Amino acid sequence: MDLAERISTLRRVNGLSARQLAAMVEVAPTTVTRIEAGQVSPSFDLAQEILTVLGEPIGFVGAADVEALAAARWALDPTLDFATGPGVDAWRQRWSRIGLLDVAGRVVPGREADLLFRAGRAARLTRRPGSVDFVVGQSADDIADALKVAEVEYALTGDAGANLYRSSAGEGWPVLYVEDVTRAAGAAGLVPKERGAFGARITLIPFDGVSELGRTAIDGITVAARVQVVIDAYGGIDRMAEQADILLGRRTA
Repeated sequence: MDLAERISTLRRVNGLSARQLAAMVEVAPTTVTRIEAGQVSPSFDLAQEILTVLGEPIGFVGAADVEALAAARWALDPTLDFATGPGVDAWRQRWSRIGLLDVAGRVVPGREADLLFRAGRAARLTRRPGSVDFVVGQSADDIADALKVAEVEYALTGDAGANLYRSSAGEGWPVLYVEDVTRAAGAAGLVPKERGAFGARITLIPFDGVSELGRTAIDGITVAARVQVVIDAYGGIDRMAEQADILLGRRTA
């Protein structure tokens, strides 16, 4: 796939118009249109900026942009206390240009769902820093029970978390945030999945100072904050985006 096709495809996947993408990277809409048509070649810096906004920068090595999560979580709840930096500010500026955030970096009323979707696309659940995949065999609830006994802090997210809040589309991929991946894996008796192997898996993601904030207990199981579960579902796989829509009331179960 050449650069023009890659940009066009990623823009559509992210649900952005050419005008919105242009606003996020501060160029004219015709520039984006001409790049996608193969009529002009962007400079390296512009190509990097465009692909960063779309979630797959040049030289991408697999890590999702957790700073997009921080920008989104703070925009929805300014009382959250965590460190911010230039990366968070960059996402605030990009989202402000397309009307998702106001000048203070807070979400514009009525644009919450759009913001959660964009954050999910920028921080794909499959690419979180430090995440480790394990062989399937236990449900998220089973793992949660084992972690509770071992006193390992955790929070369910993804489809397992969505099901606890409202959705009931089944659990295709158990994903949990944990304070310590090695300890959690040992406590739950998880076996690492062979690197590069495809198919079903269990994933543990280390606490990153943002995603685990706002955890709550539902039916005795600790689950990530509702907005974080929605973000993760939008950044997940298969029917997880539908579960996010259900949690937001955009789709019926």
